[in-house]
Amino acid sequence: MSSNQGHLSLNQAGQTTGSRGGDAEENNQSISGSSSSSNTSKQSKDDSGAHAGSGSSGSSDPDGSGTHVSGNLSDCQTIGDKIAQEHGYRYVRQICDGFCELEEDPSSENHIRHRRAIENGIDPAQILLNHELVEWAESQIPKIRRKREFVFNDPEWNNMWYLGRHLQKPNLPDLNVTGAWQMGYTGRGRVVTFLDDGLEFDHPDLHENYVRLSLNFILKLKVFFSFRQDKEASTDINDNDDDPTPRYEPTNENRHGTRCAGEVSSKANNQVCGVGIAYHARVGGIRMLDGEVTDSVEARSISHRPDHVDIYSASWGPDDNGLVVDGPGLLAKKAFENGALHGRGGKGSIFVWASGNGGRSSDSCACDGYITSIYTIAVSSVTESGNVPWYLEECSATLATAYSSGLGTNEDHEIITTDLHHSCTSHHTGTSAAAPLAAAIYALVLEANPDLTWRDIMYITVLGARSNAIPSNKELIRNAAGMNVSSKYGFGLMDAGLMTWYASGWKNVPAMSTCESMTYKPEKTINSKSNETFSVNLTECQNSGDIKSQVNYIEQVQLFVNLTTTNRGEIEIFLYSPSNTETQLLPKRANDHSDQGFSNWAFLTVQLWFENPYGKWNLKIRNTGGGSAELLSWRLVVHGTRDYPILPRTSSETNQSNCHVECNPKEPCGNNDTSCTTCRHYKQSLTNGKFRCVGICPEGTYSSVKDKLCLPCHSRCGSCRNASENSCVTCKLGFFLIHDATICAESCPTNYYTDRNLRKCVRCKSDCASCETSSYICTSCPNDYALKDTDCVKAAKPCNSSEYFDFTTNNCRWCDSRCLTCSGLESHQCNSCDKISKFPNLQYHTCVSSCSPGFYLSKNTSECLSCHETCLNCTSSSESSCLACKIGYDYFPDTHRCEKHIGKPYYIDSKTGEMRTCHSSCAQCKGPNPNDCMACNPITEVLLVDGHCVNECPAGSYETEKKTNEIQTNICLPCPTGCKRCTNLNDCSECDAVQGSFLLDTHCQSCQDPCVACTNLTSCLTCKDKLNLLNDQCVDKCPDGYYSSNKQCLQCNAICSTCTGPWEYDCHSCADGFRFDEQEKQCLSLCPNGNFYSKDDKVCKLCTDNCLECFNPGSYCRQCSYPMSLNIATHKCLSCCTSNVTTDDCCQCPSIWD
Repeated sequence: MSSNQGHLSLNQAGQTTGSRGGDAEENNQSISGSSSSSNTSKQSKDDSGAHAGSGSSGSSDPDGSGTHVSGNLSDCQTIGDKIAQEHGYRYVRQICDGFCELEEDPSSENHIRHRRAIENGIDPAQILLNHELVEWAESQIPKIRRKREFVFNDPEWNNMWYLGRHLQKPNLPDLNVTGAWQMGYTGRGRVVTFLDDGLEFDHPDLHENYVRLSLNFILKLKVFFSFRQDKEASTDINDNDDDPTPRYEPTNENRHGTRCAGEVSSKANNQVCGVGIAYHARVGGIRMLDGEVTDSVEARSISHRPDHVDIYSASWGPDDNGLVVDGPGLLAKKAFENGALHGRGGKGSIFVWASGNGGRSSDSCACDGYITSIYTIAVSSVTESGNVPWYLEECSATLATAYSSGLGTNEDHEIITTDLHHSCTSHHTGTSAAAPLAAAIYALVLEANPDLTWRDIMYITVLGARSNAIPSNKELIRNAAGMNVSSKYGFGLMDAGLMTWYASGWKNVPAMSTCESMTYKPEKTINSKSNETFSVNLTECQNSGDIKSQVNYIEQVQLFVNLTTTNRGEIEIFLYSPSNTETQLLPKRANDHSDQGFSNWAFLTVQLWFENPYGKWNLKIRNTGGGSAELLSWRLVVHGTRDYPILPRTSSETNQSNCHVECNPKEPCGNNDTSCTTCRHYKQSLTNGKFRCVGICPEGTYSSVKDKLCLPCHSRCGSCRNASENSCVTCKLGFFLIHDATICAESCPTNYYTDRNLRKCVRCKSDCASCETSSYICTSCPNDYALKDTDCVKAAKPCNSSEYFDFTTNNCRWCDSRCLTCSGLESHQCNSCDKISKFPNLQYHTCVSSCSPGFYLSKNTSECLSCHETCLNCTSSSESSCLACKIGYDYFPDTHRCEKHIGKPYYIDSKTGEMRTCHSSCAQCKGPNPNDCMACNPITEVLLVDGHCVNECPAGSYETEKKTNEIQTNICLPCPTGCKRCTNLNDCSECDAVQGSFLLDTHCQSCQDPCVACTNLTSCLTCKDKLNLLNDQCVDKCPDGYYSSNKQCLQCNAICSTCTGPWEYDCHSCADGFRFDEQEKQCLSLCPNGNFYSKDDKVCKLCTDNCLECFNPGSYCRQCSYPMSLNIATHKCLSCCTSNVTTDDCCQCPSIWD
């Protein structure tokens, strides 16, 4: 059906309505109408086309509109079809009683009426209203309707597959973060800190959840400021101060903490990088890994402000090389215990730990004491495709799993997060990436229920993880309580939606009880290739008079072991519960050959959760190697509860079902956000005097935590912290955020770098007067300083205003003739221009006669300043001061704005002035042909130099990003001369040998004469004319023992001294031990059959057994004695095979031998 549709309505009281719709190219619309017939008919106006309604006579209302009575289908179809034909339409259907739908009919003889109305700017609905049977008609236009789903404007949001891919592909699991968001949980009020190598807290995607600014004073946009960090959540133990900023160095090795933090609290909807799982949680950093890490350093980190920090996240531990058994020292252990007992006001700190990356080294997290602590939550990893990561460490202490990286192939993507230098990365990997995702989920869980204890968090993890969501989770243990668990993934993939649901109605579990066996000292030897079993019965704990020792429901079980061994990695340890559930406490570790054994080492298992501990426990120790082992002592410690730990959900939870998620469920409420009595989070005022409840204050407002209101920002701020002009977080279009002052300005001050992508001003480094490209690249310097490369260095002597200091000559030199003052020799290094010269205007440090497209002249400063990003020409930087638009935007002269073109990209035909559609591969094109692309769509990805879009760059070129017409696109640029494959101009991986180039330190070098092609300076592949290649060298003539073929010297047959080819009959003269037979024209051996000529001893010697004829050495046979057969490949005599299958010990013999 055509999209040019209309609706016609009819009622038997004489009312008819209709509507129609259309597309932009045909200027079609939709029209609705209603009509009323009377005894006096009206003349129909037939000079237009539209959609209308038809009706029959009937009584009318007192106001003359008539009484609406349901019509029937035949009336609507008959009358509607008649009106349609008269106006160039066709009848489509009845929408409801008396309302009919029409659509444009280009084949109708009356279609010209519709076109004439359009051309004259007349709405066809107005013409239909003149018809005697039409009472109401309306052109239908498309309405914007959005799916109720999460859509963020952060550029990487759609690539964050691990957060909500099930929304698009229901069969693919994820962390179900959107399930928690739908319940309104985004981490508000929670504090997560990272024990790591530092935190770049001024990162634009982290800044709002970390830093509060204290402005000292502001004067004409010159801002002096000081940062006031969140000292409660952050510190620098390495440098002993409160600034967790990482140490910057060329390899960016201290990026780890910043990357982890971004997974948790990257701000949503700020057009930067991605979205954190708990994007309203506060984040802190404890810089402790960039220096000596001692027990004291770890203890200080773990115990930093436990009254303020909710969650500590750590993605580090002992070496993951499979060689060591190591864990926290005495101080760190005490810090863990104190955090669990006293942190968060006695509810306990949450310690999240990455389980390790030693899988490829056969390491196990059972030998990592941070993982086997009862106070930490060990988090494992799974790849995007649900496979086992190559780095995964197995152990029975793993509680749950989150997503991370795979092998780095197209099959498995990695984690997206913040990176150093205010950048973004899509390559965060390992369990280092999984643990922060878990920490973020715990921030959501604690927002849902701040009263949860550290053990409540563990229970909710056990219940809220999904073992069946991981395809590779095949080695499951089903314990006696019915819980599925594995050493790879714990209880399964974390589900944020399910976990927050549990948390919202959770009642605290009973106090922890601990049942401990006595210490057994069997001093038993476990011989090589054998195992021994040891038993203990814990029934006495059931009858203990101390209720703190009564455990009926297991949480965690510890095994403390003293064991000696000659090869620690060959030991395996298994524990069997009274219900006979097997849990492997220690797997083999192939790299661990230590003879140190285990000294009071605490193994841990969570795989017996909810089981009953009373009865006989069996400990099996297996020695899989050739050495010996001895169990000196062991004891069991079982942690759990006396009473059943899972209590019914709180009653308030059951009363919330009819309330909107943003309503306060404790007050009367309805099922939409405007039917609340009070709000759960924030109240947003509406124009009608009412309010709606929101979880996030919308753009242009800020959240007042005290009043729980969304209040308006300053007029220039896009988002803000309060109503003042110096509290902006982002700016409205047309303004730039002065980064360190949080002020929005029309243009950046001179000592700031203008980042047009992020629309912010970044202060140049301290010694620059101005900077471009980045804040670290100076373009001009203050007095007494001069530009040296991209830095400002103090000059040896002062220069006149029209001079600059030249460090190469150590003297002052004249500026370029265009410049009044300058910082260097070039014309693009001007600092100011001569106002009475031909080039009076300064544009990006170049003096010009007039401003380029995209710039306007500031009369105050005589500088060419940038227009708004949408404008091609303008009068100011405002978005409403455009005179013409850049390609891809449509100009609206009434508002002087440029709006993004909706529809297919186009170009203007220079001959006709008409709009022409670009080729489908183009995101933008310039003409004169449709495939003259300026930017490419995401399918074709890269742009050739000639303007065509292709899937990948051809050989001899590389892909790079370039800004074309303010659009970032990937383009293909040629590799350097002689290079076949490269990643940039300075990184060639393969050179074109045919063109005479070879690879040397990522660059292509020309071959040296007389080589035409070569592999290096001394090794040729081909030679110049009349020369031959001999062992990678060019020679005039091939020496004896070689012949010339295709300009190469090839070796003669072994029996030839000189030759013309490779065969025996190509000999001209013979090698030692052979004579040339003129009659047979070949070389014959001087030795009898079964002998060969020894060149060393100058005598004939016997060949090896079964060899009739051989060469030096005697094992090189040419002919074998019967019944042996010659193996041509090895030149050895072998027995005949008894079947058709050839092996290394036999050979297929001729059938005549059978």
